Amino acid sequence: MKTNVLSGFIFTVLVLSASSTLAQHDPHQKGIDKDKCNTTKPNILVLISDDQRWDQLSYADKPIIPELKTPNMDSLAQQGAYFRNAFVTTPICAVSRACIMTGRYVSTHGMNHFRTPLAPDVICKTYPALLHDKGYRTGVLGKWGMGAEGTEKIFDVFNAWTRQGKYFHETENGKVHNAEWLADRTREFLESGTPDKPFCLTVCYKSPHHPYQPDERDKDMFADVVIPKRQTDTPEDYKAMASQVMEKSLNRWCYFDERKDQATKDDFEKNFLRCVMSLDRSVGKIMQSLKDLKLDENTVVIFLSDHGYQWGEHGLGGKWLLYEESIRTPIMIRGPGIADILPGTKIDDLALNIDIAPTILDIAGIPIPSEMDGKSLYPLFSGQHAPFRKDFFMEHVGIIKVSNPIPDSMGVRSDKWKYIRYVNVEPEIEELYNIKADPLESHNLANDVKYAEIKEKLRQRYNYYLSTLQTNAATSTSYFGKLSTGQGRQSRNQTCFE
Repeated sequence: MKTNVLSGFIFTVLVLSASSTLAQHDPHQKGIDKDKCNTTKPNILVLISDDQRWDQLSYADKPIIPELKTPNMDSLAQQGAYFRNAFVTTPICAVSRACIMTGRYVSTHGMNHFRTPLAPDVICKTYPALLHDKGYRTGVLGKWGMGAEGTEKIFDVFNAWTRQGKYFHETENGKVHNAEWLADRTREFLESGTPDKPFCLTVCYKSPHHPYQPDERDKDMFADVVIPKRQTDTPEDYKAMASQVMEKSLNRWCYFDERKDQATKDDFEKNFLRCVMSLDRSVGKIMQSLKDLKLDENTVVIFLSDHGYQWGEHGLGGKWLLYEESIRTPIMIRGPGIADILPGTKIDDLALNIDIAPTILDIAGIPIPSEMDGKSLYPLFSGQHAPFRKDFFMEHVGIIKVSNPIPDSMGVRSDKWKYIRYVNVEPEIEELYNIKADPLESHNLANDVKYAEIKEKLRQRYNYYLSTLQTNAATSTSYFGKLSTGQGRQSRNQTCFE
């Protein structure tokens, strides 16, 4: 029997998002330090930020502003693997978290709204449940977002909430910021464990989500910084896309709510980034706790975000849509084995939030359920060069009903092209972008005859995903089934910030 090549140390996986197991990987592969391979199971630490897009850390190829410095998140990337093309499949908080836990598209896991529990046949095959079944001590802290039913069976520690939660916690030592509070609760969890039992802890931050309340230590940062308008925040860019479905949308409402004047824009953007700074300090404190407790050499850390956020691009705010600012996030994976092989490597392959669960199971040597739609990222950061994915499906349909509706959309993104279709409108509207040549998505090519063949190929991929996901979806949990009976869309009060 082959030794698990990553056992004997904890991978720390930070998330701001395969059919093979680690036991199937060759322990003699070049770059693996065999002295670190023993029978100890790796610990897993997953960190999930909220609304943090890919360019809101200083390790990004082009940070959102040069003044933003995130040394602790950068350190994770520098010591591990950084996925520069990482995305979520559904850009909304609770649904994306369900995708992370299950390794599945919302079409197949069926959890399509806040405070809704995962179905029993779904939650039992999440990564916390499968690790718990194999003897891991499991816990979750912070913003869970989903219904709590069934969590008592998969978590030993559940100090989390099904709603948005608050930025400040009242403690015996006074008021503490959520990011600091989570770092303290993480240390308590680590200190209460035993050496003979591996752990998997998922830490779910509120930062940098609305209402953008930073730690007091960060409240004056960026005070003198001038943050320019985004390049595509123009009337022309707004009119160039599907503006007819956006005009009365929640995204357009958010745009004006956050940018009604210069002072409002500055307050929104600077407090947003101050919350990122509070988040970064918390990451550093957690990493120091691992080191203090001598757990850092047997822990894998994964960091990702549940989705991004539009800062006025295309004349829009909020998330929910399928533009880059909404779906593109950071993913970083750090662990001693990675640092030995590919420290600071920037990986270009398309990585998704639904890849986190199969990656964790792969690291732990646990078989990956066939129900998972994601793929293990392990081959990409272990020095292997196997073919990965060429494209992926995106979807935001029937999630919530508000007075300013969110346009329902689905689509396909490859490494070069993006195809978006707005559905549940008559007629349906298509968008096509050459991401390589037009990364800002300013030129919709859907009606350009020169790109008709490309559009048709992407339509075929779109139809393939629709057919496959509908086939794989369980009737009782699939939102495809719920939409057909009018059950999928739930009413909510008007808000820009769910």
